Amino acid sequence: MPTVLNADFSGTPTSGYLPRNVHFTDQSTGPIDQWSWAFGDGNTSSVPSPQYTYPDAGSYTVILTVTNTTYGITSTATKVKYIHVLSFAEYVSNESVFVYGTKLVFRGYTINGENSTIVFMGPLLSTELDGGAKINVSKIYVDGDADLGASNIALGYQPQPGNTYIHGYLKSQANLYGEVNVAGDATLTGAKIHGNVSVDGDLTVDDWKPTFDSNSYIYYTGSLITPGGDNSRCIHVDTLPGFTIPDLPLPSTKAQAWYDARGYVSGGTLTSNLKVFADSITSDSWRPSAYNVVIVARTGDITLTGLGGSTVSGVLFAPNGQVTFYGGAFEGVVIARDGFYVTSGGTTVRFKNMDEYISDSADYPF
Repeated sequence: MPTVLNADFSGTPTSGYLPRNVHFTDQSTGPIDQWSWAFGDGNTSSVPSPQYTYPDAGSYTVILTVTNTTYGITSTATKVKYIHVLSFAEYVSNESVFVYGTKLVFRGYTINGENSTIVFMGPLLSTELDGGAKINVSKIYVDGDADLGASNIALGYQPQPGNTYIHGYLKSQANLYGEVNVAGDATLTGAKIHGNVSVDGDLTVDDWKPTFDSNSYIYYTGSLITPGGDNSRCIHVDTLPGFTIPDLPLPSTKAQAWYDARGYVSGGTLTSNLKVFADSITSDSWRPSAYNVVIVARTGDITLTGLGGSTVSGVLFAPNGQVTFYGGAFEGVVIARDGFYVTSGGTTVRFKNMDEYISDSADYPF
């Protein structure tokens, strides 16, 4: 009697941002001794249940063919546009990202980002922040330690609290708003807890204990290190939910012809509606406020300093360098591999979505 094969499979997850790792599971039936996968981008595998990482954005049709070589029979399952891998540009737009880079040096006063996201692929240190800095942002990722010793620093958006994720150690006397999640130990001596803090490690509070809003607590999985007193707001739990820090590789710039076709120039005076594409860009003298600019540095830095009280708004993209700003205010989006440096005291930074400056995602400069 002929052997019957029925090819079938599943993938997890079927959508997400690049690079997207997908675990495919063979769900075929019958006596199979050979598997052939086609992932839709030209790559293949003969493993029964492979893992595959899609390096590029797009929608991919996945095909699994199973074989019984003894009887010479096969069965094929095809799932059209089964895997959806979203680009960095889609991440910036969908998640309302307005700062993405390895470092924040902020001598200004306030970063305002209601319903927006900032991602730091490195530590967040009070020595690199103004002592009264307010990072009023709904979602914050820190891929490293957060040492917020200064008591006047604020982390999180007070009117509409969101989530902060710290993939490292947290040391803080700061005001902490929303849900703060720490994948490591925490020292919260003197901190002001306005939401809940989850510490997947040891918790140290010392003599100068945190203060709590009503219904605010600290949850921890390790040991409680404290000299005594009322620790009723510090609750030990066996486990806490994990989290993942976004790790999207910064895209490279496009070809020169792409920018030329869209009216980018190689330099010039910083004025409203300016679009610049060059190896690096520097404007270091006072200028009136400039709105709706798009500045792209191909290989180096973007430096906008000496602006006095002027405002700049728009998109700053330095995939191989840093952005430095000295002025009254910046509004828009900053994406820089080596970080965002605000070197002027009193500066305000405010999120504005990409689509406020570039309406068609096909015109995003990355």
